[in-house]
Amino acid sequence: MSASQFDLVFNQVKSLPPHEWVTLIKKVAELIEQKPPNIEQAIPDYTAFFGAGTGVFASSEEVDHFIREERDAWER
Repeated sequence: MSASQFDLVFNQVKSLPPHEWVTLIKKVAELIEQKPPNIEQAIPDYTAFFGAGTGVFASSEEVDHFIREERDAWER
């Protein structure tokens, strides 16, 4: 579900009277009990990024220079 779809659904839920929120929550709980979401896929594997930047800079001096320029840009 895209963020805009989620926002649309959420705004519709907000417009419901509170007693219907309880009914909706119960129905969502029933859905979860029937088919729980695959939570493992929802959690990103950050270890996949290890080594992704290898070879971007030729030397540690280039890294230092890049970082120095970035920090200078923040101060402007």
